[in-house]
Amino acid sequence: MKKWIYLICGAMLLLATMTQPACFAAEVPKQELVMGFVPSRDVSQIQLSADRIAHYLSEQTGYRIKAITVQSYAAIVVGMSNKTIDIAFLGPLDYVVGHIKNGAYPITASVRDGKKGYNGIIIVRKDGGITDLKDLKGKTVALGDPLSASSNLYPKSAMIKAGVEDVRAMTLSSASAIVVSVVQGKVDAGAVYQDARKNPEVAARFPNIMNETRVIHMTETIPADPQIVRKDLNPGQVQTLKRALLALSSDGNGKKWLKELFGIDRLAAADDVDYDELRRVIREVNPMLLNP
Repeated sequence: MKKWIYLICGAMLLLATMTQPACFAAEVPKQELVMGFVPSRDVSQIQLSADRIAHYLSEQTGYRIKAITVQSYAAIVVGMSNKTIDIAFLGPLDYVVGHIKNGAYPITASVRDGKKGYNGIIIVRKDGGITDLKDLKGKTVALGDPLSASSNLYPKSAMIKAGVEDVRAMTLSSASAIVVSVVQGKVDAGAVYQDARKNPEVAARFPNIMNETRVIHMTETIPADPQIVRKDLNPGQVQTLKRALLALSSDGNGKKWLKELFGIDRLAAADDVDYDELRRVIREVNPMLLNP
């Protein structure tokens, strides 16, 4: 009889170990969280809106949330990997790349003009004599961060399809910097998200920029830029953050801050499968990005 009791107890212990690993592995809720941003606009402007959003989320969740602006999308990926960044606003391409490396995942995503997705554009000066992609052969084109979908991956895809691969590419730090370089004639064309020409710091310096520039190409729809969390962040805490982010986009001030930040109208729930089409484009243009 004792033998059977031992066997039954052992089986029950093994079953508990197999069916409840998450209970033992779950990270305890952190009271201090770091939220990362990348400056697609002027850093001081991004940080101002980011601080306001962090303050709002802190009040909604009860956690102390600090906003930081880092230099590149890659820095967000590294921060999530070494657990120095817990939540982040970033682009869809760097999300896909980062997900492979550290398992971070989206909880919400940006909505603009009623859709959970956006487009990239390639702009030129109206007086520059460039009217379509084929005119870019041999020209200087300003691109964004290598992990930007709208200002790097998708424009490159469009130029490859148009047979334009002999451009002189120049990498700049932000969409606003790219727009300014185009309007000042420092580059022949620039790739940005739609419509970075309306960024406040750009419009303030160049009030006639919409008349001085033209769009020669609009990319296919890119999956929305997500708000992601670390893989190991406590699941209950993640749900609290998700509710707070959705509440932010329903709040009057929150809507203003999101608009000022990255031209976001509101936030909607998001999932990893939303980015499968983007993975297809990556495999066509730069499959090395999908290597872990």
